[in-house]
Amino acid sequence: MNRIRLHAVALAATLSLTAGAVQAYQNTPGGSTFMLRAEAILPEPGSPSALIVAGDPNGVPPDSPTLRIDPNVPTSPWSGVVSINIRYSTGTVGSASSFICSGAFVSPIHIVTAAHCIDTGAGNGTGTPIVIGDRLAGVAGVGDVRAVFNTPGTPGAAGTFTLGSAVSVAMHSNYKGFGVCPAAVTNPSEFCINDDIAVITMAQAAPEWVKIYSASTVMPGMGTAITHVGFGTTGNGVTGHTANSSSFFIKRTGAGHADRPLDELDDEQNFSGVAEIWSSDFDGGGKDTHCSLFGVCSPSLANNVETTLGGGDSGGPSFAQDAQGNWLLVGNNTFGRRFSATDVSGSFGTAYGGMILGAYQDFLETATNGQINFVTPSAIPEPGTYAMMALGLLGLGAVARRRKA
Repeated sequence: MNRIRLHAVALAATLSLTAGAVQAYQNTPGGSTFMLRAEAILPEPGSPSALIVAGDPNGVPPDSPTLRIDPNVPTSPWSGVVSINIRYSTGTVGSASSFICSGAFVSPIHIVTAAHCIDTGAGNGTGTPIVIGDRLAGVAGVGDVRAVFNTPGTPGAAGTFTLGSAVSVAMHSNYKGFGVCPAAVTNPSEFCINDDIAVITMAQAAPEWVKIYSASTVMPGMGTAITHVGFGTTGNGVTGHTANSSSFFIKRTGAGHADRPLDELDDEQNFSGVAEIWSSDFDGGGKDTHCSLFGVCSPSLANNVETTLGGGDSGGPSFAQDAQGNWLLVGNNTFGRRFSATDVSGSFGTAYGGMILGAYQDFLETATNGQINFVTPSAIPEPGTYAMMALGLLGLGAVARRRKA
């Protein structure tokens, strides 16, 4: 059975936007921002359950988690997206914690995921990466990381998945735990979710049918839908997340608009410089929260397309298509967000987001030994060149892209 571990920290504050600068998002009163790693044990072959959140079952068109399933065939554009099982000791001989996350292959042996997925620190983490070794020896923080390769057939049944083991992990050096701010951040009420990115290096190359993705140096502007893929908790926009529903064996897809005027900038520069974090809200049921709260009003997608994320989706990819139809990695998925104490996680009106991969190009090139391929598609505008949505917000000043090591 999966037990979702959603760490929420509520901060009584509001978002502050000024022309030419975006401060860190500060949770609204009663709201919270939480990571999306989930506790889960990889079972023996059997019947698993589902993930990514669907729309309204009674909407137009009607939607359900079943309709979001990727068939796991080699021709699927998402064959390079895998579930990840992270297991490590907390200091007791013979036992280990076990978690589920998602990730995407960027070379035959490298998976991009979230830093908090491999963080063995207590609570919201401390930026302490797992050490590969014997998870049952009783040495805290030592364990294994496995990728689950799913093939067509009954999900989780014998012969429909294989496992690959990691030999090392690389966590971004500025990540010190989910919500932890660097010394450069002068406001003690800030809740920093930057730098939540990591690379897993596998012992052997992935099967030949696994797609290898290129990454974009830029993030799409407002009005461009991005597609999310993952293995996390499912549910629907009316009732929210379904408890204990993350799965190592079933991946689903959905999409949303990254509301770029709400990008969060570099926390090591006290929230100036390049945008590092993207976010999107889950529109539906008459709710468009980024529009009503902040005046950032991107279009809503169809009921059977619009989505949000859940526990287990952490580290999973967000994609945009270039002019040639290629799916490029533009971000990873790391957090969920509620705007009030009465919000139901995973329901319409909540939000989610992750890291912008182009902001971490230097780290990713180093961690993959240069094997990741970055491209700059002409069809995706540079950050800062898109038009700001009107409704009460001033124009966001253009910023030069800076690589972050």
